[in-house]
Amino acid sequence: MGENRRLIYLDHLASTPLDPEVRAAMLPWLTAAAAGNPHSDHTAGWRAAAAVDDTRASIARLIGARPSEIILTSGATEANNIALLGLADTVGRIIVSAIEHPSVLEPVEALRNRGMAVTVLPVDRVGRVDPATLAAALTREGAAGRTLVSIMAANNEIGTVQPLAEIGRMCRAHGAIFHTDAAQALSTQTLDVAAAAIDLLTLSGHKLYGPGGIGALYVRPGVPCRPLFFGGGQQGGLRPGTVPVALCAGLGEACRQVLAGREDDTRRIAALRDRLYAALCEACPGLQRNSPAEGVLPGCLNVSVPGLDAADFLLDLPGLAVSTGAACSSLSGRPSHVLRAICLTAEQAHGSLRFGLGRSTTADDVEAAVAQISAALRDRGRPE
Repeated sequence: MGENRRLIYLDHLASTPLDPEVRAAMLPWLTAAAAGNPHSDHTAGWRAAAAVDDTRASIARLIGARPSEIILTSGATEANNIALLGLADTVGRIIVSAIEHPSVLEPVEALRNRGMAVTVLPVDRVGRVDPATLAAALTREGAAGRTLVSIMAANNEIGTVQPLAEIGRMCRAHGAIFHTDAAQALSTQTLDVAAAAIDLLTLSGHKLYGPGGIGALYVRPGVPCRPLFFGGGQQGGLRPGTVPVALCAGLGEACRQVLAGREDDTRRIAALRDRLYAALCEACPGLQRNSPAEGVLPGCLNVSVPGLDAADFLLDLPGLAVSTGAACSSLSGRPSHVLRAICLTAEQAHGSLRFGLGRSTTADDVEAAVAQISAALRDRGRPE
């Protein structure tokens, strides 16, 4: 790519750019004058602790929780591990969907290897969990001890939004603990942990236009989650260790920005996504849409191009940041487990492109992206 060529960033599902207001909120905590440990008993420590408390309050407002119910972590992966492995001694079985993030599926597989009973729920052709299937699993398996159900709020590859309130009510009625990985959802979806009967919820800073390296876990009071490691006793001992004040300040500001602008962001981004899809259909004959048309994240568009090796095709698009799937598993070389779960063939999965539109995306970005894709297809001898 030439040095003066602007990179069009359409990979917001992998990571969102840091919001300027978030950066401004972090900067004061990166100076020597703000070097207090939030767990220290002196003026600098108290100032830092107040900033951390403010972050918990902002996260709590975003999801309808109390600040005391928020555990700060290094990100969504750690939060998911605490939620799942931290309940291993309490529950008798785990139910997950087939399209969960690897940071859920891999801890669950580790628990299966230790003897835990695990049920993987199928999804339909648009990636949605059928609540009736979950109800049958809960009823069939209810006699084996308390159950932990982990179903993501919205999928990170195809954008499918799950019926969380219905799932939560069903789990509560069966005495099951309900965890949801909401990392992908919260920038555009309204979630209330009480209304949806959610017991544990995971979020991530870098999916909210905040900094990387920080996330959070909501834990409803009374949920018997245990720590994975020890030392220091911070955060009630569930997640010990000194919390990073600058990152906390950034996450808190990111949550405030989301609350202030989410409705407008959602409407504008969805319109751009629909414009992108229409243009791609013209540029790519036979294009297959893998994301649902409804009940989907506004910025997510996953498509397959017949006969295309998407990973190879990305090399022809140096000015465009899109992906072939989830960033966390892009190096595996295997077809996406999400796309296979919605019954795509291996060839279709390998030919898939994931576009992630976000707060910074413009109509010019969409037009320029389609122009680059059209030109790359022409160079490969494919008709437009």
